[in-house]
Amino acid sequence: MTTIAQVRTLVRPLLDRHADLGLAGRWIYVKPVHHLARVVLIDRQLDPNKFRPRWAVCHLFEARRFLPLDWGELLLNERSETPGSWKVTDADLALAMTEAIETHALPVLRGIVSLDDYLTFVSGHYFRHHLFDWPDVKIIVDVALGNLDAARALRDAYIDRWGDNPAHDDESRAQYRRVRELCARLEADDRPGLAALLHEWEAITVRNLKIERLWEPTPFPLELEA
Repeated sequence: MTTIAQVRTLVRPLLDRHADLGLAGRWIYVKPVHHLARVVLIDRQLDPNKFRPRWAVCHLFEARRFLPLDWGELLLNERSETPGSWKVTDADLALAMTEAIETHALPVLRGIVSLDDYLTFVSGHYFRHHLFDWPDVKIIVDVALGNLDAARALRDAYIDRWGDNPAHDDESRAQYRRVRELCARLEADDRPGLAALLHEWEAITVRNLKIERLWEPTPFPLELEA
C-alpha cells in the first residue's frame, strides 16, 4: 500500500465502527492515549501492490523518535488464499482488514490499560527480553511504576555501563545521558523531578509521532503513590 490516502480509504469502515480509534498516517491508535501506544500499523513493502499490517503496544515515556514493534504480532488476511500476504487487489480488502483488526488486535490492545497490564503482556511475549533484560529500558519503567527500590538496584548494577562512550552512536549516547539524569534524581530521591523527566520524555515522543491530538497527559503511578 503506497499512499496515506489508500490507508485512509482502507480503514475508514473500521474507524466508523469504533469511536475509540484514531488514525495518524499509517498508524491506528486505540484511545485514550496515555502512557502507552496501542497501535495497528499498515506498513509498506517494496512491492507497491503489497502491504503488511501488524499490531503492537509500547510505552511512550522514553523520548522515542519512532515506535518499536517488538511487542505485538502480524495480522493475516483470512479471506485470502495466501493469508500471509495482503495485496491491494485482494477482494473485500476493507472487510478483511476490519475483521482481522477486530478479531485479533483490538481485544488484546483494549485489554492493556495500565502499566501493570502492559508488563504482564510483555512478560509473556517472545521479545520480553527487550524490556526485562535491557536494564536501560527496565529502569525507566520501574521508575514510572514507582518501583524505586528495583530502579536503584539496576542503577547500582549498571551505572558504570551507562557512561559517555565515544564508541556508541549518537542515539545511544543520548539515551544513556537520559538514563544518567534519571539515576541522579533517583540518588536524590527526587520524586517530582523523576516524574517531570518522564513527562518531558513522553511529550517528546508524542511530538515526534505527531499524535498530540490523540494524547491525554496523565500522572504516572510514581506520582499517585507519592
